[in-house]
Amino acid sequence: MNKTKGVLIGYARVSSQDQDYAGQVAALEEIGCTEVFAERVSGKDKDGRPKLQELLRFARKGDTVHVTKLDRLARNAKDAIEIADQLQAKGAGLVIHDIGGVDINSDVGRLVYTVLAAVAEMERKRIRQRQREGIDRAIAEGRLLGRREVLTPQQKAEIRDLVAAGETKKAIAQRYGVSRTTVYTALGDPQ
Repeated sequence: MNKTKGVLIGYARVSSQDQDYAGQVAALEEIGCTEVFAERVSGKDKDGRPKLQELLRFARKGDTVHVTKLDRLARNAKDAIEIADQLQAKGAGLVIHDIGGVDINSDVGRLVYTVLAAVAEMERKRIRQRQREGIDRAIAEGRLLGRREVLTPQQKAEIRDLVAAGETKKAIAQRYGVSRTTVYTALGDPQ
């Protein structure tokens, strides 16, 4: 790692809106990160992540980027290496805490980082393959895929009648124990 004292920068990411990155942010702040870039976006590729791109522009010589887990930074070896190269070219460090907190700008750190990024990519491919096999098996067995219907066709017809009679969608949603979105969906369903 370079000797210039710089800023400790954190990066946190979760994949979906129902996930929370607060735990990652708290861990990064505990490490001493004064700048934290956090986002809710798929890690599929580095270019589709605005906060990561902002972080890469922000980082300067002497700064060190901290990430709690490798898969929060990159899901494939190519992206992992490109991110590391961008930071190294700027003279910034990169520390991934779930691989021992080794700065990837050291020879050993770079080796460990590269190997683990390749292993993570392989495991991601294996997970997708197993998922595809499960879906294919379910289809072959005639099982339904996707979300189950919340309301029966009879309940949907009742909802349409209640709306026609002037009852509010909020009251209907409460009566059936569903969201207003479900009520609106039922109104649009011709069953």
